[in-house]
Amino acid sequence: MGVHSMTIKEIEERSGMTRANIRFYEQEGLLAPGRRENGYRDYSEEDLEILKRIRLLRSLHISLEEIKALHTGEQKLTETLESHVGELKQQQENLEGARLVCLAMKKDEVQYETLNAQPYLTALERNVPVTGSKTPGELASDRIPRVQAPWRRFFARSLDFAIYSLIWDLILMGVAHVNITFFSPLETMFSTIVVLVLMLMIEPLLLRLFGTTLGKWILGLSVLHYEERRLTYGEAAARTWGVLLWGMGLLIVPGFNLYRGWKSLNGCLEGEILPWEPDSLLILRDQKRWRIAVWICARALVFLVMVVAVAMAGQSKYRGDITVSQFCEEYNRLAAYYDMDSNGCLTEDGSFVKPPVYGNTFEISIGEMAAPEFEFAQENGIMTGMSFTISHENTELWANGCQEEMTLSALAFLGGRKKAESLQGEEVNILEYIREHPFEDFTLETGNVTMSCQVEYSGYMNTREMGVLYLEEKEGEERNNSFYLHFEMKKEAASKSYGK
Repeated sequence: MGVHSMTIKEIEERSGMTRANIRFYEQEGLLAPGRRENGYRDYSEEDLEILKRIRLLRSLHISLEEIKALHTGEQKLTETLESHVGELKQQQENLEGARLVCLAMKKDEVQYETLNAQPYLTALERNVPVTGSKTPGELASDRIPRVQAPWRRFFARSLDFAIYSLIWDLILMGVAHVNITFFSPLETMFSTIVVLVLMLMIEPLLLRLFGTTLGKWILGLSVLHYEERRLTYGEAAARTWGVLLWGMGLLIVPGFNLYRGWKSLNGCLEGEILPWEPDSLLILRDQKRWRIAVWICARALVFLVMVVAVAMAGQSKYRGDITVSQFCEEYNRLAAYYDMDSNGCLTEDGSFVKPPVYGNTFEISIGEMAAPEFEFAQENGIMTGMSFTISHENTELWANGCQEEMTLSALAFLGGRKKAESLQGEEVNILEYIREHPFEDFTLETGNVTMSCQVEYSGYMNTREMGVLYLEEKEGEERNNSFYLHFEMKKEAASKSYGK
């Protein structure tokens, strides 16, 4: 008869054992499968018979030590059965079937080397009462202990996910110039989906190449196949998808992610094989305390990188001398980044151009305000200053405080500088100062740049804190209101005259 080789999956099905059982008996020296060229285990019919014998004898409540003695020839099966029958007589009624099978085997004078286990397994299944599980209790304990480490897994996963999120956020801020702090719930959900896709792409590659991820590596964890090798990319991708679905609940379905997280935690605590781990082993190298300190530092570093990236994304990319073209470029980029582009796009001639309106898009306006028109000063192609003025009287126009225009101009012209000194000699944050002092005169100095604003108005309601002055209600009466605002920034060496 030809020799038929089997994979781990085939011998699982034919023996009725799990691969955890099979690996355990291999480790205990009861099984010695061959190896294929690719390193996979190669099981034979003889291996299958040994597993069936073990399954039978363990189902009869014969100890593993006794089976080892039978396997090495140190003990005869008839002697083992004879002593075991006496023990079975003392056990509970639900073991009566096992006692009868042992008696039958004794009567047949079977030997371990020639034992045909299947007829006795069939008889045992017919005689032993069903307990709700077809797996004997002894087999449940005959397995290599699985590493559960639920909290290490959780914190490793949280660090890995934070890194994948950081990668996507850096792409959004650095490449697409998107302000992630202004995300709507729908945009947040879309970003979460993208991060999950990144995880599904990156994590399998890390498991394939290194057998671990950064979070797992820091906390001493790694992942191997049951064959004691690294997972292939396909196997790792299947595992990661299982984690996303059954461990994290995809994160985007309200309530489902919490339910799956709770189920996974309970499964870990109870020693269950989690849905994404039938073919893999979690390895815990050690539990040294320094790993916790490194994890805390790594988590803090991810947070710090995010904070710095958000701060840098909201600053001008130009430092030092800039041209008018560069100023307008940064002004428009920052206006879009901070959602302050209501005036439109600033051009090099100082005016604003509204983008075209397509389809059924429409704007609702409850009041009109004058838009500022910028004037630039240049020397040898370098921008040395800018200003804008708004002036009107006896009109229906509301008064525009131009805080957004001042803020954007300061960011674009001053680059990363945020601190300045007021006339009172106190150091202030320029952006906060502009926001907190609407419709007020001020002069601020930072480096070699002086920033100033002069405001005069009458005939308006006291609504300064809103950044807009509303007209007083005077139906049927002639308007008697005026508004003047002049803002400028200039370098010390700048010319006193401004021109477009």
